[in-house]
Amino acid sequence: MGAPREVIEQMNPETRLRRGFTLIELLVTLTIIGLLVALLVPAVQRVREAARKMQCANHLKQIGLAVHAYHGSHGVLPFGVGTDYDGPISSLGTLNDRRYSAHAMLLPYLDQAVVYNRLNFNVAPFHPFVNAANDAQEELAKRFNEVINGPAAETRLSVFLCPSDLDRLKGRWGPNNYRSCNGSSWSGRDGNGMFGQNSSVRLGDVKDGQSNTAMFSEHSKGTWDDTVIDPLSDLYNLQGVWTESQFSDACGSLTPQTAGAYQYDVESGQTWLAGNMNWTRYNHVRTPNRINCKNGFTWDGVILNPSSWHANGVNVLMGDGVVRFVSENINAEVWRSLGTIAGGEQSAGLGL
Repeated sequence: MGAPREVIEQMNPETRLRRGFTLIELLVTLTIIGLLVALLVPAVQRVREAARKMQCANHLKQIGLAVHAYHGSHGVLPFGVGTDYDGPISSLGTLNDRRYSAHAMLLPYLDQAVVYNRLNFNVAPFHPFVNAANDAQEELAKRFNEVINGPAAETRLSVFLCPSDLDRLKGRWGPNNYRSCNGSSWSGRDGNGMFGQNSSVRLGDVKDGQSNTAMFSEHSKGTWDDTVIDPLSDLYNLQGVWTESQFSDACGSLTPQTAGAYQYDVESGQTWLAGNMNWTRYNHVRTPNRINCKNGFTWDGVILNPSSWHANGVNVLMGDGVVRFVSENINAEVWRSLGTIAGGEQSAGLGL
């Protein structure tokens, strides 16, 4: 009887060599695997971003349902920002101010009645601090138990967050990506959109048609780092005596390189509680994903465009509750017309 086949193969050196990989074969295999991974990773990233973009749009859809439910209960839309006691020049506020946001008003209609019921609307949003205290984090940490609305305000609500955005803010408060539309003018107070200061817009007041009028859009959250320039989120301070058109042109002429020469705010979207233009509101002065500007502390001098990390555009919630993806290259006049409630424009057929 001969030796088993396995024994013969083990004794045969040529067989042993044939059963192993050569160095060249190994390198070829690794190269092929590397190429496949290089092709696969971008595809996986695109699929993931598509899912995040869809979730982002779904959050806006939920906000739209909440807005309509609020209107059904109260007969008007919530205001974009509450009362303050400023004159023509805005300020950081006083403890008499009630600069609450539309987001705070909508909480019960977003299944957040528990958070809503913890808010005391009879005091300033961050009482005993005048504002969000983003410049006094150490003091805020020491005295946080004194902040009447603190436990509610620090609640992180997923419905106000777009999963495509970077999470860089380091403040105490629950952040926000979604903004109510103040209108198409540079005023941070008397907007011609659905959500101005102390506004009480009825859906019947929307003469341009709800499908032609923007309610909410999105904006990238800030870097919280004044050494980092991020045109998608920063708010640049162009102080001066301007007309609206001059201010818009000056802001539009900025580039990421030239904008960094100006003072800029880096706390975009740091809270959903207050109606500050850099936290919970936006306007249609310039098209999406452009540089944002303010004229010092004046109310007449704010350009706050929607922005996002989606490719080439932003999600916009229209007055009829439909969420559209709007290109950053949309015609400027069409974009401005989408921000007004009664400008006489008919935007739906103009290239959206």
